Amino acid sequence: MNLKVYWDSGVVVQLGETTICLDPQTTKIPYDHILISHAHRDHTAGFLALKPKKYSTYPTIDIFEAVTRRKVNNVKRLSYGEKVKIGDFKVFVYNSGHILGSAMFKIETSEGTVLYTGDLNCVDTLITSAANNVQCDILIIESTYGNSGLVFPSREKIYRSMVRWVVEKICSGKIPVFYVYPVGKAQEVIRLLNEFIEVKVAVHPTIERVNRVYSRLNIKLQASTVQPKKGLVAVYPTYSYGSQKISGEVSAFATGWALRFKNKERFFPLSSHADFNQLLNFIKSVNPKIVYTVFGFTSQLAKHVRKKLNIKAKPLQI
Repeated sequence: MNLKVYWDSGVVVQLGETTICLDPQTTKIPYDHILISHAHRDHTAGFLALKPKKYSTYPTIDIFEAVTRRKVNNVKRLSYGEKVKIGDFKVFVYNSGHILGSAMFKIETSEGTVLYTGDLNCVDTLITSAANNVQCDILIIESTYGNSGLVFPSREKIYRSMVRWVVEKICSGKIPVFYVYPVGKAQEVIRLLNEFIEVKVAVHPTIERVNRVYSRLNIKLQASTVQPKKGLVAVYPTYSYGSQKISGEVSAFATGWALRFKNKERFFPLSSHADFNQLLNFIKSVNPKIVYTVFGFTSQLAKHVRKKLNIKAKPLQI
């Protein structure tokens, strides 16, 4: 087989004269075409590369520009279900379920199909739908929670515990503050508060800029950049924790890594990634001949795929 899949500061798919780099981790990219799966910072370096042609979804580009206040040039905006031709490849765009606009890319070549998941979520949330199942010959899949034991409670259970915590803190005269990723997680938490508690939500300006992108896509989020005070709930970026003192604040964090923390009152295991079981079920459902693992527990997930699913698997990066 002449079709090559390898790691070069990003995932590279190559056949003959056609080469695509997916989610490059650097702006210095020697390839002419790059695909960017979603708007989280660890996947968007390629937007700032000068030479390559970029391909990404409308929301991903809009969110990146809102967060960074930088314009993306030389880019083709894509929608779910769309097909684009890049050299000898046909690239199809599917929902990956991770955050608004997050995409999986199926690459059709003369030697088979390659599916790159980007970051993946296999359950519905208050804002996003679960990832599509897309049949493929070669699967390149994220491994963020690709270690056995990293299994989340149901989303409904997590939602209930977060709502209960907010009500308890407000009733005790405190100001509940959630520290979360400003893109994706923040909007899910705001929607949760909007739908299940009659309470005003204060947000950081960065989160407000992202919310405007959601609003343009008819996802309405009730929140504003007012100063947090009693009777309100605040949603702030994780990086801002400790940077300002809010009188009466009681803080909490929503992250999948809460599975490993002992303080269950302040840490909620809300993740926009697939957990270990969901990753294995997804791999089984798309029926690949070979699996490459990237981003996270690559060796561990590959080992479990070989053992549990009897599918060839190896890390693309270690």
